[in-house]
Amino acid sequence: MAINFAKTSFEGRSPIFWRGECKVLPGGFKPVNSLAVGMVVFRGTPLFVDFENMTAAVVKVATVLDGGTTTKVRVAKGSNFVAGDTVTKIGGTGTPTISSIDKSNSAYDVLNLSAGLTGVGKDDIIAEAETEGTAKYTPNMVSATDLEVKDKLDTLDAAYDALVLKKNAHYPILDSWVTGVCLTNNPNIMFINQ
Repeated sequence: MAINFAKTSFEGRSPIFWRGECKVLPGGFKPVNSLAVGMVVFRGTPLFVDFENMTAAVVKVATVLDGGTTTKVRVAKGSNFVAGDTVTKIGGTGTPTISSIDKSNSAYDVLNLSAGLTGVGKDDIIAEAETEGTAKYTPNMVSATDLEVKDKLDTLDAAYDALVLKKNAHYPILDSWVTGVCLTNNPNIMFINQ
């Protein structure tokens, strides 16, 4: 009789919060922007929390990857964009809508846009938008936990105090959102390198 040790590997990520700690606001916040069923809102994702209405918007941003076009923009897997979102290049012009998202490539997703996004290229930041050149929401909190979006009503847990490890962040953080190392709209959220 022999013992057989089988190896099992699991996909993982580096921790987003220093020491894994954050302080969470009581209650949950109803998402106000479109999130696709099966999508995961990762811990540390920028949020705009509205206390008056007890809602939260996922601040949708992504860095453009090499190889796309102005109408077929490549972004990293796991962005929170969905078909129907209006997007813009930060600091650019134009606000096309996402017609569909091609997720067939294992290395990236392709956002198929209704019109060309003028001058978009590698390392540019695109965001959900209402007006050209700026993000629709400015974050004041970050997501406290990973949340897989289900078909029933989900709520988002928001952290009001956290040390976010910048190099492990899943989404880009715009310079205009930060003063020094702190989130401009919430100095208890700090983006640090360790």
